[in-house]
Amino acid sequence: MKYHAPTNEFTISAEEMKIASSKLLYVIKNIRDGARLDRNGYDNLTRESDWAEYAEASILDAARLLGINLGARCPGKLDVSNEA
Repeated sequence: MKYHAPTNEFTISAEEMKIASSKLLYVIKNIRDGARLDRNGYDNLTRESDWAEYAEASILDAARLLGINLGARCPGKLDVSNEA
């Protein structure tokens, strides 16, 4: 990310956004592993909300606020099984 003083804005490259997206998905994968949730996704309406679901929801919200669409708006809907 770079700061552009004349416009008082930050700029970020497509490659940096790709890396950030990958890191966020990796964190979701590790949260699911810690909570013994399916990496391929799960039905968040059939289970009681817990720390893992709240954490994943917060990551999805943060990504959305940064302009990153990870592919889901609700916890449990992403397949993170291939994240390294």
